[in-house]
Amino acid sequence: MAIRRTNSMALTAGALALLLTACAGGGGAKTATSGDGRVTGELNTVNATTAVGTGGTVTYTITYPISNWNVLNTGGATYSVIDISSVLLPNAFVIQPDGTVARNETLVTSAEKTADKPQTITYTIDPKAVWSDGTPITADDFAYTWRALNPRQCPKCQAGNTAGYDRITSVKGSNQGRTVTVVFDRPYVDWQALFSPILPAHVAKTYGPTDTPAGLEKSFNEGFAKSVPKFSAGPFRIEEFTADGSVVMVRNEKWYGKAPHLDKLVFRLITDVSQQPTSLANGEVDVIYPNPQVDIVQQVDDLPAVRYQVTPSASVHQIWLNHNAPALKDVALRKAIFQAVSVKDLIAKTIGQFDSTAEPRLSQMFLSGAPGYADVVSAFEYGIGDAEKAKKTLTDAGYTGVGTKLVAPDGKAVGTLRFAVQAGDQLRASEAQLVKAAVAPLGVDVQVATVSNTMDAVQEGNWALTVGTVSQSPFTATSNIPYFLSCEEGASFCRFNLGNYGNPKVDELLDDALSATDAEEATKKLQEADKIVSSDYSILPLYQNRSFLAYNAKLGNIRDNSLAFPTYNSEQWGLLNGS
Repeated sequence: MAIRRTNSMALTAGALALLLTACAGGGGAKTATSGDGRVTGELNTVNATTAVGTGGTVTYTITYPISNWNVLNTGGATYSVIDISSVLLPNAFVIQPDGTVARNETLVTSAEKTADKPQTITYTIDPKAVWSDGTPITADDFAYTWRALNPRQCPKCQAGNTAGYDRITSVKGSNQGRTVTVVFDRPYVDWQALFSPILPAHVAKTYGPTDTPAGLEKSFNEGFAKSVPKFSAGPFRIEEFTADGSVVMVRNEKWYGKAPHLDKLVFRLITDVSQQPTSLANGEVDVIYPNPQVDIVQQVDDLPAVRYQVTPSASVHQIWLNHNAPALKDVALRKAIFQAVSVKDLIAKTIGQFDSTAEPRLSQMFLSGAPGYADVVSAFEYGIGDAEKAKKTLTDAGYTGVGTKLVAPDGKAVGTLRFAVQAGDQLRASEAQLVKAAVAPLGVDVQVATVSNTMDAVQEGNWALTVGTVSQSPFTATSNIPYFLSCEEGASFCRFNLGNYGNPKVDELLDDALSATDAEEATKKLQEADKIVSSDYSILPLYQNRSFLAYNAKLGNIRDNSLAFPTYNSEQWGLLNGS
């Protein structure tokens, strides 16, 4: 197989983050604000205004503590680090709130395919683009990023996603490094997903020589991961990482784009999501971006001088089953659990209480409305809420004690299944309790275990079920690799592919999709894979998640972007005149 997994993929503490396709529809061309503070409008321009002044500070809430600063590293792609990296690191392409992909005109003046055989992409870097220490952004930065994310160059680099980079044979600079020529040995359909972001090659060298695999590994796994970034190629730079886990940013004096309106941008750590609305109300923070929950939306709805957006996001909510848990190695038990859970009921009792448009997601690999989306899971009786069918599935498979205390066909009692849930996340706690109640009539006992860090809990392996959110993007082929590509043989834990799912045929189809010459061909391969994955009963899709962004009404130009995160346009944020 051409696709390799050199290390696990990245998992956020309590939610998964990888750029995958927003299918959320926008409203009209004009922004409208209802009396309750809910903001509607076209996704790319909602809350847009020129009536912002210069100066001031905005405090943005982050939920997860930062222990790894390298957003391209397996442990660094947390929501908090993605928010911060969106401000600091340059991207060749930026995904917009409506899911379209736009070239980052501030960084590259052109980026296009210049040959097919072999596939060749040429980037032209704006001569004004520099890092915060004045070092020009050049082909060296593209080359370093490629080498660190390419398993052939750095087999021990803990790359969050190697897709595409493992097909590049060379990254060469010309025109004083401002022209970057990237050559592939195999076609890569999602080439616009690459080099977003890039890391500074000259900073990497401060961690040691980078001309060997060992040097690359040290700089990528340790240097960028453990060091608070002193560099920036965005509108702000980090001035301080505080003892309480918050981050203070000030203007980047070397920023080559349009000057930011704000003087400071502060990221304040508040791990208890339930406390974030209170902090917003007290003026301790100006922006919160929690997973939407009924009580949080209601609290914010009652706040004066606060505006908020609830929109279908690029992320999807789902339940994972751990294939390494002894009881769940059997497909019959996994199938019975999926049959017993009613996804419609779960939605009605959670996000349906504040968004009546939420519906069950019926595909493993596509979002509703995206090319290729079709109802795949219904044929396998996912989420039907039928305990009797689930009991029959178990009985037919040779289980005994169905409805009382379940015993596997080998005569061993099915032990308690541990459902790991992030502390402070009431939405997921409620979902776990609903699953627990749904499978109890089968004779299956679920223990809902609150953990301080879902990532750590999953890594430890003491879990059978968990629930979380993963993001999706316009790069559908690349997007699905982390969740469904087989883990390395013998792996006890595989980030993103939480349950250690694997199927050789799915691996083959994922590879074919990546190598497709066009998006339509890639979609057909992914549709085939979608059916196979569903037949294996590994992940129970729940719904397309909702994003919830709430902010002080004095702020202009801040808007939701569930793919690139709201900080994607932080240089445009500002305080409305008169605030």
